[in-house]
Amino acid sequence: MDLVLVEATVRDQHGGIVDDLTQQDFHIYEDGVEQKISTFSRDELPLAVALVLDCSGSMDPILRQLSHVAVETLSPLKPNDEVALFDFAARADLRVGLTRDRHRIAERIATIRAAGGTVIPDALFEAASYLGSAAPERRHAIILVSDNDNTLKGYADESDVIREALEAQAVIYSIRVQPGPPSHEMGVILPIFRDVSVSRIIEETGGEVISAANIEAIRPAMTAIITRLKRRYSLGYYSTNHRHDGAFREIAVHVAEDSPNPNRKYTISVRRGYFAPNENRE
Repeated sequence: MDLVLVEATVRDQHGGIVDDLTQQDFHIYEDGVEQKISTFSRDELPLAVALVLDCSGSMDPILRQLSHVAVETLSPLKPNDEVALFDFAARADLRVGLTRDRHRIAERIATIRAAGGTVIPDALFEAASYLGSAAPERRHAIILVSDNDNTLKGYADESDVIREALEAQAVIYSIRVQPGPPSHEMGVILPIFRDVSVSRIIEETGGEVISAANIEAIRPAMTAIITRLKRRYSLGYYSTNHRHDGAFREIAVHVAEDSPNPNRKYTISVRRGYFAPNENRE
């Protein structure tokens, strides 16, 4: 049987993170059928994080600031957590493979030069695919730093990204920065293509968009996301549906009515489902 791992962030009615729940406080459903929770933890499984940086023309001041604060903001990760670095403009590139060396990530960010347009879906697709293959036994998270304004058409669309992220069990977070002035290169050679909803991708994978109104806000935004990752619940179950048909299975997570504070109203961020193994897939 295959273990299905579900990462969940729970917030109260004021938006605060709730981290005092136990396994007994949760109910998890697959296609409407309640499942037995077999594993439960919080910040115990090691993380593999892909930091995905927009290096289009408008991002130069942001990248310079991020290189200065990267070590500090990544330091709350546990020593055995690993981070990879991608950057992207018209194409996505893996700059640093998964490593525990935070200084190496910061040094590489400092060498990135901003120019050109933006193709966000391809970058997220590449990051999710990489995490799924390079670190299959870890929890997966992607942190996108961008103005979320897609300007170029790539090979992946929203559905491709969502499927790849769900298959890799990767939650995607977005630090949405204020866009700078457009680069003079944008729209000259390649067509403008803005039909991409980063917010939808984030929601479908159980992540969150955090706005950074200015350069100074990058530090607290990064810190907030790392905090979110460390305070997520990991719920595991063995599906009662044993078919290996490659079909999509919808997941829902609820907090029990007799939780520590039954008058609390909870909001749960969780990936919307997963694709079952496919024994006929080559």
